[in-house]
Amino acid sequence: MAVTEAADRPQLAALLDAVAPPPAVAARYRAHGWWRTETFLHDLYRTAATAPTRPAIVSHRAHRPAARRTVTVTYAQLALYVDRFAAALRSLGVGAGDPVAYQLPGWWETAALTLACWRVGALAVPVLPAVRAHGLERILRGTQARVCVVPDEWEGFAHAEVLAELAPRLPWLRRRVVVGDAAPTGAVDFGAYFVRTAHERGPYGRERPLPAGGGLLITVMGLGDRYTAVLHTPDTLYASIAERREGEVFHCPMPFTSLASLLFTVCRPLAVGGTGVYRDVWDPGGCLDLMAEAGVNQVFAPPVYWTELLAAQRDAPRDLGALRLALSGGRTGTPAELLAELPGVLGAEVRTVWGTPEAGMATVARGETPAERRGESDGRPLPGLELSVVGEGPGGVGERAVDRLRVRGPSVALATWPHGAETVTGPWEHDEGWLDTGDLGRADGLGGVRVTRRAEERTGGIFLVPVAELERELPAHPGVAEAAVVAYTDAEYGEMPCAVVVPATAAEPPGLVALREHLAGRGIAEAFLPTRLELVGSLPRDGSGELRREALRAWLARLRPGTPRVGM
Repeated sequence: MAVTEAADRPQLAALLDAVAPPPAVAARYRAHGWWRTETFLHDLYRTAATAPTRPAIVSHRAHRPAARRTVTVTYAQLALYVDRFAAALRSLGVGAGDPVAYQLPGWWETAALTLACWRVGALAVPVLPAVRAHGLERILRGTQARVCVVPDEWEGFAHAEVLAELAPRLPWLRRRVVVGDAAPTGAVDFGAYFVRTAHERGPYGRERPLPAGGGLLITVMGLGDRYTAVLHTPDTLYASIAERREGEVFHCPMPFTSLASLLFTVCRPLAVGGTGVYRDVWDPGGCLDLMAEAGVNQVFAPPVYWTELLAAQRDAPRDLGALRLALSGGRTGTPAELLAELPGVLGAEVRTVWGTPEAGMATVARGETPAERRGESDGRPLPGLELSVVGEGPGGVGERAVDRLRVRGPSVALATWPHGAETVTGPWEHDEGWLDTGDLGRADGLGGVRVTRRAEERTGGIFLVPVAELERELPAHPGVAEAAVVAYTDAEYGEMPCAVVVPATAAEPPGLVALREHLAGRGIAEAFLPTRLELVGSLPRDGSGELRREALRAWLARLRPGTPRVGM
């Protein structure tokens, strides 16, 4: 199906319909319980009816006065606000299949707005708050969102002003909505129009059946100016829920509009009648305080977050007695040293996971073997998910061979779409449901997978640094013969990028300032520039010539930053 830049391009709902799996496959998924006829909205309304005062959300807002920082939203309140926000969206012209973009921090309103989109049958389009004007315009232009919701200002960035400047170039954007002071930009005031106006009692809030449509479009920002949209539905999201213990409390410190955070703190709690715990500003000590206060049972975080949480807990131990399970991983592997230290400090079971925006949370280690506890396995696939490197996958991949890691199953996104491409690609259209993640992997001998190389090596805490792009641009500097970019942990800022450089001439090695200026001149954003430089005589490589990144990371961890090196 063609995708054009014209205002009358096909609705994304039609694109979703076009790439759905064959009816027999969908029926099989439902027969096994991986998909279902209900949605997360059914879960919400059921718990609101049976346990209306149970906390659905505990939301911490760092910039409020101390007495108002933590807000608890019950199931009854969340159900009311979902109905209210949905009616407000309808009154603004949003209908089934329409994209609704929102660039909001980890607030309860963000979760309610996501669910309200699904209540209308619309497509929720979350945008990370760290995305700036160019990236936001790319996403709004690519998705042709009908409504966009932003804060007036967040972390020093004037989101409302930027959206107002972009709007004249986006003719399909019907409404701008601002959380906070909307008057200066002439936008709809979210507090007045969505939160405090009882639209659910008016003509747009009449009792309506729960829609079967609606979905989630996650934008994956690649290297340079490449953006890819990943299309999920409540069914594919539901299939990423590994276990379902009733009433548990969940937390994820990642930016709220990431797929992992939405899965772990919105979808999973609703499915079990539990509670999602949010913080809008990352702070490891504050995160631990909130976990203790809210009685969090499960936490998911990438390793960079766990490194900082580990240091903060050692520095000032909190009572985390309610915590029973910590999940570490995602798109980055967990170092064995970190995996060994976490259980003792947290007092909880720790498991590694692997996932991607396309496959959701795909594998979970059970922690039953020494290999899993040493981080030598990225886990076994969730029920229904097939991995090409385990068993006889496509192309007859051997049991322990390293190959492209492809996935097929109920949690796999229905489609991917590189922004600007002429077509949307659904895995069921061309490859019998198999989707190439871009990662390399092999069977771990335990029924699971060991990911041996990630699709696009990246580092960074909040901002994901495009490593491949930096490594391509660094050798263009006349003082650089070879270069690698790997992560190191800064005590204050968390995971940061370090440039490991082989100088072109040992007598005149390049400096960090010069390299940063060089990269900035070649269009690399300031947030992505290396903050540390190490000089080496050569880069470590394996027998096939591949860069040994883990060896570099371990070497960096043993060094005092800034001292020139002549070898490893």
